[in-house]
Amino acid sequence: MKGLSIFSWFSYPLPLQERLELIKNAGFDATALWWGDEFEDKNRQPEMTRRLGLEIDYVHAPADNPNALWLDNIDGDSYLNQLLSCIEDCRRHDIPTAVIHVTRLSSRPPVTQLGIDRIKRLVDLAEQKQVNLALENLDSISHLDYIYKELQSDRLGFCYDSGHENYNHPQADCLSRYGDKLFAVHLDDNWGDDDTHLLPYDGSIDWDTLKEKLKKCRDIPYLTLEVDFNREHHKSLIYKDLSPAAFLSSAYQRLLQLQ
Repeated sequence: MKGLSIFSWFSYPLPLQERLELIKNAGFDATALWWGDEFEDKNRQPEMTRRLGLEIDYVHAPADNPNALWLDNIDGDSYLNQLLSCIEDCRRHDIPTAVIHVTRLSSRPPVTQLGIDRIKRLVDLAEQKQVNLALENLDSISHLDYIYKELQSDRLGFCYDSGHENYNHPQADCLSRYGDKLFAVHLDDNWGDDDTHLLPYDGSIDWDTLKEKLKKCRDIPYLTLEVDFNREHHKSLIYKDLSPAAFLSSAYQRLLQLQ
């Protein structure tokens, strides 16, 4: 049976230590960490997490300008270096998987050989450091198809985002398409009209069907929620009276239904 996990950022503006304690107290086995420098020193996060008895499913690499990966400019080089550094950090902190974006959710440039060459550098380092590289589905199905066709590696796999699929490419059937490459999941719901990151069963996703598809995919250690909903969005008002602990308790119960 898979462990239960939730992304460390779950929409309540609290210090990381407090969020991790609440996650642990809610019964979760693991969490996932944002690997950026916006809020706290990222290199302190793994120790903080493990000290509480939580495992780390993956880190999510920064995703400031993923479209630049395909473009011949300094931004593309900068983004590549961010991702290379993230893989190095995963090895240093014994974190199994790095989730990365290769396009934005709203737009994408065409596939280029330069982009493939950059991703090849990432894959080569991932193999060297024995870190899994999980590409997330954004507005990027054609890019993912091309990457997986051009590059084969046991360290190159897939991170499934249920909300992105429901909102952006509902006919793609990503779990059937890439299920043999699955390394991680971002489970969240929406109504197909916005990337609202609601709890499972609070939107239009058919979770019974999704659950059956997951069973046919490559086995992964954790089911991880990514429910960083927009607190100002009108469809998130269903959570407005919930305390952080109450929200996490509800999140845990929803995830139990997907085991």
